[in-house]
Amino acid sequence: MSGNGPDLWALYLAVFSSALAVVLLATPWAMSAARRLGVLDVPSARKVHLQPTPLLGGVAIYAAIWIALLLISRLELARQYVFLPDTTGELALIFLSTVVLILVGILDDRTTGGIPPWAKLLGQLLAAAIVLTAGVRFQIFGLLPLDLVLTLVWLVGISNAVNFLDNIDGLSAGATAIAAAFFFLLASANGQYLVAIMALAVAGGCLGFLRYNFNPAVIFMGDAGTLFLGFLLAIIGAKLQPGPTGWWGLLAAVLILILPIFDTTFVTLNRLRTGRRVTQGGKDHTSHLLVRRGLPHRQAVLLLYTVALAGGGAALALTWIS
Repeated sequence: MSGNGPDLWALYLAVFSSALAVVLLATPWAMSAARRLGVLDVPSARKVHLQPTPLLGGVAIYAAIWIALLLISRLELARQYVFLPDTTGELALIFLSTVVLILVGILDDRTTGGIPPWAKLLGQLLAAAIVLTAGVRFQIFGLLPLDLVLTLVWLVGISNAVNFLDNIDGLSAGATAIAAAFFFLLASANGQYLVAIMALAVAGGCLGFLRYNFNPAVIFMGDAGTLFLGFLLAIIGAKLQPGPTGWWGLLAAVLILILPIFDTTFVTLNRLRTGRRVTQGGKDHTSHLLVRRGLPHRQAVLLLYTVALAGGGAALALTWIS
C-alpha cells in the first residue's frame, strides 16, 4: 500500500485525532492533580512567569501519545502495515524507555530545586540503553561501536535540547509539534509507517497541549514532558531513512530539530564563556533575547516557530534532491 493510500491516511487521522482528544481531556486533570499535590513551578529571578503554575502537563501528553498508539494497534489495518511482528517488540522497548524518563521527570518536578543533573543523565543513559537494545540506531559509519556511540549522544543530546527549549510559554510544545509533523511527512513518503504513526501521535499530543500552554500558559509540561518528548523525537530521527545513505537521515533530522539544537548550543557556549554551569537555569535563551529586544512574548515564539518551519522545509528539500 502506498503511503498516500486513502485507508492509510484514515489511520493517520485516527492516531492524530486520538492523541489530540486525549490530551485536551487529560490536561485539566493533570492541572488539578498538580495543584493538589503541590507540583508547581514557583516564580524566581531566573524565570519569566509571575505566579505559581502547575506542572505535570507532560503526563497528559505522555498519556495521549501512548493511548493513541494503543487504540490504533487494535485496528486490522494497523496490524497489517504498522504493528508487525518485528516492530511490536521494538515499540514495547521504546515504551519502556519512556517510562524511565517520565518517572525521572515527575521526580524532578516534585523535588524542590529539581533532582541533581547527574540523576537526570543517569535516567537518560538507562533509557538510551533500552532503545539501543531494541536495535534503534543510526547506520552511518558501517562500524557498530561508532554507530552506537553516535546514537547514544544523539538520544541524550536531543532529549536535553528539547528540555532546554522549554523556557517560555508554548515554545517547546509548539516546536516539538512542528518537528514531529515534518518527521511524519518524510516517514510517510518513504513507507516508514511505524515512524510516521509515532510522529503523528507526538504532533497531536503537543498541538492539543498548546490549548493550555500557549501564552498565557495555565500549565507547563515540566521535565515530565520535555525529557521524554525530546527522547521520542530523537528516536524518530534515528529511525528516519529519507535518503540513499544514513548521512541523509542524520542531516534531515538535524535540520528538522535545528531550533532546539541551535538554542541549546547558543546557551551552552554562552554559559561556558561566562563561567556558569551549563545546567544552571537562566533568562539567556534565544526567546529571552528576542523579548529583551522588544518583541512581545507571542511574536517571539511565533518567530521561533518560523525558524523550526524553515528547518523542516530545508529537510524536505534535501530529500527531493537525494
